[in-house]
Amino acid sequence: MSCAVPVWYAGSMRMLLLALLPALPLLPACADAFGDREAPELGAALGAFHVVGTQTANTCGEGALGAKRLWEFDVELARGDGALYWNNGASVIAGVIDDDEVSFSIDGRVVVDMRAGDAPPGPPCSVERRDRALGQLGGRGDDVAGFKATMSFEFVPTAGSRCEDLVAGELSVAPVVAALPCGMAYDLKAKRSALPPE
Repeated sequence: MSCAVPVWYAGSMRMLLLALLPALPLLPACADAFGDREAPELGAALGAFHVVGTQTANTCGEGALGAKRLWEFDVELARGDGALYWNNGASVIAGVIDDDEVSFSIDGRVVVDMRAGDAPPGPPCSVERRDRALGQLGGRGDDVAGFKATMSFEFVPTAGSRCEDLVAGELSVAPVVAALPCGMAYDLKAKRSALPPE
């Protein structure tokens, strides 16, 4: 799934691309990326979880895109038939639960137009952010006290994009990353902060 959001000032990239983190944890940049509708009843609610993420890798540069080494957010989870639903309060992301009933994966992507046509400050540039979470729930049933996961984000210019000025270097006007493509990863540890409503 993808969407495009016109942006005329490259510095806004931080909020557009990493307002994500809790959307998958994830995204005001593109509400449609993971659904912007009222969350339907999806399987058995597992409760609310407070998540602490520790950055383990970053090729985008220190502080690039607004990313921090320590990142905290809250999420609600629900379990369906072979599915895990991740609700960040603004959107619901559907993932997959493996046959072991604890291992899960969630994938998503969003495309953000950094500028359009020949509008200032440069040529067309759009960046695709690819998100992936792999983890394990702390139980097979509905009583899940926590979970652990790894979450990665990859940022790649789309075909035909000219994004050189966003990369630190001689051509940069408003650099926001050290390199493109680039990526970052987090180790996530979550504890249940609220039981599901009865």
